[in-house]
Amino acid sequence: MQVPKLRRAVAAFAPWMLTEEARELLPLWETQQNWQTHFNVETKDLATSYDAALDSKTNRRHYRRGGYDPKRSMLAIMEWEPDFVRDAFRDLFSEDRDLEGRIQRFVFYINELFNRYRDAKPKARIPTHYHDDDYNMVSLYLMGQYPARYAPYSTELLQVVCQKLGAKDVPVAADFLRYTKLLQTLRPFLEKEDKVMENYGESLREVDYRGESALLVYWFFRFVEEWEE
Repeated sequence: MQVPKLRRAVAAFAPWMLTEEARELLPLWETQQNWQTHFNVETKDLATSYDAALDSKTNRRHYRRGGYDPKRSMLAIMEWEPDFVRDAFRDLFSEDRDLEGRIQRFVFYINELFNRYRDAKPKARIPTHYHDDDYNMVSLYLMGQYPARYAPYSTELLQVVCQKLGAKDVPVAADFLRYTKLLQTLRPFLEKEDKVMENYGESLREVDYRGESALLVYWFFRFVEEWEE
């Protein structure tokens, strides 16, 4: 990243945080808080825990929109084989294991479980599990479980951010690990800006997660996505 470009972007980001466009992303913090409050991978009723955890009273577009409904498919699998899903989440949340391996295994496990679910329930009207979605849902689960480390992932978003902030090389394919490292590397640039942190505190609502969150950097990335110097 080119530091001068990064600093200019951060300076422009601060006033944008108070716009309506920026506020449309706040339900992510609400979901993050709900996940922290409700999700417990060891609970007996995993489906109920998951249902309450992955929620927002204001906007659900980050996990349900148009024909995209991964929550519905996951709830169906959970109600059918909760222990297998529980094992998949345990592995995903095992921070002592390789991140790339964890996210790939999780998608593989859910795909296998969904295929078995469809075989067992051929009349079920759920077309797919939706988790082979460029790690979007995987990143939402990680974001909920570990707010300070993860944020919603998109390969296109990563590529645009790298291009606009002058990275030496732009990834040509999914690179979840690099994205996660960027979240950690760039957060200090935002946190040392008084106006950014002032507007951040002013923007968050009562229902939103207020602890240390990588969503602040994701918010910045979404600004950079549309930013023109």
